[in-house]
Order: sequence, then C-alpha cells, then structure tokens
Amino acid sequence: MYTVGLDADTRAYFTAATCAISLIIILSVTTSPKFFPIKEKNYMFLDNQKNSKELIKWGKNKLSLNIQKGILIKLRRNILNYNLIQRSIIIGIILSDGWIQKREGWNPRIGFKQSINNFEYFWDVFTQLSNLCSGYPWLTKNLKRGKLFFGIEFQTRQLKCFNEIYNIFYENIKIKMIKSELYDYLDYIVIAYWIMGDGAKRNKGITLCTDCFSFKEVVILMNILKIKFDINSTMHLEKHRPRIYISNYELSKILPHILPYFIKGSLYKLSLYCGVKH
Repeated sequence: MYTVGLDADTRAYFTAATCAISLIIILSVTTSPKFFPIKEKNYMFLDNQKNSKELIKWGKNKLSLNIQKGILIKLRRNILNYNLIQRSIIIGIILSDGWIQKREGWNPRIGFKQSINNFEYFWDVFTQLSNLCSGYPWLTKNLKRGKLFFGIEFQTRQLKCFNEIYNIFYENIKIKMIKSELYDYLDYIVIAYWIMGDGAKRNKGITLCTDCFSFKEVVILMNILKIKFDINSTMHLEKHRPRIYISNYELSKILPHILPYFIKGSLYKLSLYCGVKH
C-alpha cells in the first residue's frame, strides 16, 4: 500500500485496514469446511486427554481453526478443557498482556489484546487456543495522548477448566498477582510466550516488563527463575516500577529450549546477542 507522504495517523489507519482485510481473508480460508472440516474430536479435549502433548501441531502453517460458534450446553462446557501446551501458553500471556475475567457465579474467561503491529504473535496465540473460543478476534482502536492506536483482541468462552489458572493469579480480586504456586506451572513454553509478549532487548540481554506486579511479586518470579532454571536475574526500575533483567549469558542457559516455541517475528528480541538468525 502506498503511504509515502501521509501523516502518522493516516498511515496507522491504512495499516489497520490492511490487517483487517488480511484477517478476513485468513478467516475465510481457515474456516472453510472444504479445507478444514470441524469435527467434535478436533475441538473437544476431555479430562483424560488433558495431559496429551500431541493435540496441537507445532509448525509454520498453523492455519486450521477449531472454533465451534454458538451456545454450548452446560455439560459440554464443563468437559471442554485445555491440554498442557495450551495451559502453558495461557500462563505465558497472563504474565504479560493477557487477563482473566471472572464474574460472581460464572466461570472465568481468558482475554488477550495486542497492537496491530504484533499481529503475527497475536494470531499464533489465537490459533493455539481457538478451540476454547466461540468466535473470532475483532479490531479495536483507542485514542491515547491525541494519537489513534489500533489493536486486535479475542476472548475465550467462560469455562470451568480456567478456574485452575485463575486460582494461580487471583484471590477474589480483579488484579493479577504472583504467588509461589506459579513455581509448579512455569516451564519453557511459559517463558517463551512471556518473552514474546513482554520481553524487550536491553543492552546485552533482555528485560521482562513486569510493571503491573509489586516488588515482592517480582522477587518471587526471580526466585522461581533461579531455583527452577538456574537463571540469575536482576531487578531494574523503570518509572519507579520493577522489571526483570536477564543477561545474554543467563538467557543462553534456556535458549535451546524456548526457541522452538518462538514465532519468526519475535526472534528479534533474542537475535542481537544470542546469535539467532531469522
């Protein structure tokens, strides 16, 4: 699209419009019964399947969406479950930009929103969790400091299975928090999606933007990284909020384990000092 000579807001508008058209094209292809017939066995994860690691295929061409639109009866909602990979992805995005919404008397739902510029990362998350959703993502726009920002968002169904993750991060309040129970759930997939969502290159290493957590909670995260992965990290302040800094040397300890889960568009967060080519 020809955007030379246009002001920043107009270019942002055309960028969002282009992504919207691309999203429509993607959805029209991925939801076509001709190419991807949706069967119950494809989207329904029962309790005895939860520990399977073969339900999601990793690769460059994850185009099939397993969305069942409409209302499900209570019995089917209660047996709809995530597998271990999906659980790790959800925890990874909750540590960054994701959230859990829970109303009194209702099951929780997962929400996730990204800038339109992070569409590749957003789409990867959505395709991995699409069987837990009842619809497709939608475009959003917000006016901040006089500038128009475009984003894209999706929410999952309200499911009983999400109570496990809700209890890790929440205690009858609407604010995310870090508790020691997270130790049992943090793995390489969680770290990969955490970095892709909230990681930023800094000097010879990477910074995790943990601004929404307290100093005590950030220390808990640092202790988990040290005890479970032998990663030594330090706390830096950004506008009086704590962030975790991990040097290139420490990151190299887990790099081979997290790289398989990185999308191409997020490798730049690691490539400058870790020798990753993309």
